[in-house]
Amino acid sequence: MLALRNLFPVLLFLLVRLPASQAALRLYNFTIHTGVRSPDGVSRDVYLINDQQPGPLIEADEGDDVEVFVKNDLPVETTIHWHGILQHGTPQMDGVPGVTQFPIAPGGNYTYRFSLKNEYGFYWYHSHFRAYYDDAIRGPFLIRASPSRRRPFEALADNDHEVAALLQAEQDATPVLLTDWYHRLSDAVFAQYFETGAFPSCVDSLLANGHGRVECLPEFLLADGTGLGMDMATATVAPGAANTPMSSMVMPSMSMEPMESMASMMFNMRQRSAAMSEDMATMPSEAAMTSGTGSMPSEISTHSRRESSTKPSMSMPSMSMPSMSMPAMSMPTALTPRGCSPPMMFKPGYNLSSLPPEICSNTTSPLLTISANSSSGWLALDLVNAGSVTRLSVSLDAHSMFVYAADGLYVSLQEVKVLRISIGQRYSVMIKLDQPPGDYLLRFASYPYGDMQQVIEGHAIVSYNANSSNATNSVNILDDRDSSVWMLTNGSAKLNSSELNERSLSPFEGNMPPTTPATVTRHFTINQTDVVTWVVDGYPYSEPKTPILYGNVSDAWDANTTLKMPLNSTIDLILRIANDSMDTMGHPMHLHGHKFWVLGTGTGSFPYESMVDAPSSLINLQNPPYRDTVDLPPSGWAALRYVTDNPGAWLFHCHIQWHLVSGMAVVLVEGEEQLSALIGSQPNTTQPGPSMPSSPASSGHSDRTRGGYASFVLLLLLTAGFILF
Repeated sequence: MLALRNLFPVLLFLLVRLPASQAALRLYNFTIHTGVRSPDGVSRDVYLINDQQPGPLIEADEGDDVEVFVKNDLPVETTIHWHGILQHGTPQMDGVPGVTQFPIAPGGNYTYRFSLKNEYGFYWYHSHFRAYYDDAIRGPFLIRASPSRRRPFEALADNDHEVAALLQAEQDATPVLLTDWYHRLSDAVFAQYFETGAFPSCVDSLLANGHGRVECLPEFLLADGTGLGMDMATATVAPGAANTPMSSMVMPSMSMEPMESMASMMFNMRQRSAAMSEDMATMPSEAAMTSGTGSMPSEISTHSRRESSTKPSMSMPSMSMPSMSMPAMSMPTALTPRGCSPPMMFKPGYNLSSLPPEICSNTTSPLLTISANSSSGWLALDLVNAGSVTRLSVSLDAHSMFVYAADGLYVSLQEVKVLRISIGQRYSVMIKLDQPPGDYLLRFASYPYGDMQQVIEGHAIVSYNANSSNATNSVNILDDRDSSVWMLTNGSAKLNSSELNERSLSPFEGNMPPTTPATVTRHFTINQTDVVTWVVDGYPYSEPKTPILYGNVSDAWDANTTLKMPLNSTIDLILRIANDSMDTMGHPMHLHGHKFWVLGTGTGSFPYESMVDAPSSLINLQNPPYRDTVDLPPSGWAALRYVTDNPGAWLFHCHIQWHLVSGMAVVLVEGEEQLSALIGSQPNTTQPGPSMPSSPASSGHSDRTRGGYASFVLLLLLTAGFILF
């Protein structure tokens, strides 16, 4: 009795020291299998996770552990990559075939286990084998931030009640995967690209959470090209729009977004013409570009987007451009039935007639409807561009969006009307429900860049109307002239529609870069060296047979695309588009295993050997954005900084699917001396060993709370102590 009484204060102390919220082990079972779906009204074969498109939402709290058992019932190999999750201490769980693991063979399985310590925010997962995430192997991943973290959106509140409403909106945030969609399996798209050289930038539709429609443009708009003949007073230029081959250069606003120079555009045209078939010059709807001084015309023919017969002209001050000689060329201007500019590069012996005939037929399949509770006053959306080739502009009719997180982490708050999202990037936004109850269109549209010339817009519905359905009678999808619509169908923001300033997306708290000079500075020159070859550092990447993470037993350990970095060092990466690249378009560049600071981006050259040499007007060392995916500008550069504090082999690549499979990647290895201890002994074979799930009976997911049993026992003993007293 005395011993128990003496133990009581110890038990009380231990109970008080237990965390208020115990970290949990989140268990999920995935079965990847074939299926047939018609997400936009057109049926096709797909690859599904647990019969869902997109895959199941993974939910966890900051600090939890996650275990996902993946069974591959596909006829092809695959893996799962957890985009943006750092994998501290678990590099073998990153899900990259040939880098961190063997692919999961048909009929095989793999168990991914990793910790979310000090990680929070919105992420996503997807297959990293070939282009199979295009076939629907992708899904959302949400890590709820610790309650102790301050939120940037709290500044929107006028009182404690509104703070509570905002916090609840974040808790109830709707994840929205925005994707482009082909009507064929990715292997068929892949095969046609590598056979003909015609880049597969023309998609069939855009989806939100696996819902969408085929929406064909009217003939009169197709005839106007990617500029749509839009009124120059109503829109701003989408970044990279100067790379668009059009009969007239449409410059809708004097306040230009970062874009390629006219000289760069003409260089692109010369480079592309070398790879074009001769009969491209005789295509219908061509426009001759003749020599000139490069100044903009003072009169440009425009028309209303809804009235094809009326084409008033307007005048604008001429814009002085650098003097240059422009060779005479014939370039196509009309769009194809799916809203695309025809391909401009082919392998020898191939041309437009080598491709299947292009058609477009409207569908009326259901759109995603997002329910909003108007009484709460706020709606939060977690947005990701989970596409393969399409950069997107996103807006919500009649509403502003307050961006409060980027690539998972809280950032300084920005209010925008139009939000541009590159492939792989995520944004969390808060929306004030201050309009009359009803249905409002969430618009997401491609904006053209490089050879990726397509005008296409998708839609979802945000509804705070109790009687809402999937019908869209209350909104007009085609008419964008209304003052409550912030952007045009080609992704251009209307004049005075506020857009995100990515350079001002500074971390909300902490996450500042080292300000001392970098230990290593690497220059990467992005280059299209052939019709189907893209490189990051002079050499095309190809998937190794044995994972690089296994060390020198890997066939790619000493490859030109495997780069060794010193551990616990500051690394600067300076990316630039090669002047002699066949296409000087921009690229969404993603680094695995790390966040990085975007110290600067710009167009033109970066003529400095290191950040130390660059002027402070170009480089931000005080509060730069902290991301895992950066938009490298067309004909431009990006300066990144990261710290090698995570031993592993980490892929750095373009997230345009067809660029990655064409070689646009390198592997950055750090802490090579620690790899064998981290991953254990690995067989020198070309096949993985099987693994078993922790909970084989579970077909979905379950949670286990670590420390729960200890708490229960302590509570029983504490109760016994009270009885004894």
